[in-house]
Amino acid sequence: MATTTGTAIVWGVSSTNMTGFTAAVSGGYTFTGEDVGFEADKVEIKNREGSVTSVYTYNGRKTCSLKCYPSGSSASPTSLPVPGETVTVTSSTDSHIAGNWLCESSSKARTNEGVVEFDISLVQYDDITH
Repeated sequence: MATTTGTAIVWGVSSTNMTGFTAAVSGGYTFTGEDVGFEADKVEIKNREGSVTSVYTYNGRKTCSLKCYPSGSSASPTSLPVPGETVTVTSSTDSHIAGNWLCESSSKARTNEGVVEFDISLVQYDDITH
């Protein structure tokens, strides 16, 4: 078990489960990485000298990339969401990650020296409810 001496830091990943999609196996994943980003499209309006005088942002969205491997008694190397499916991510410590997401892509990697690893790309659009 890890301990901290000195300045407190946030350590590790917060995702604990994925459900809601056709091949989901509740409790069948161990998460090893997560990346969250906030994005929007933009248009810059310039004056006649070419200087930006206004910026119009639209199509706001949040992205999430998860890395995990299948684990537990019901682990399956095929328990991946497919693009277009809703994925519910559980996290008790990070509200930026918890919630319903739209799957953009998913892939798996296999090696003879390690576990099967899933790489899942998710998106939440500001104006779409999943």
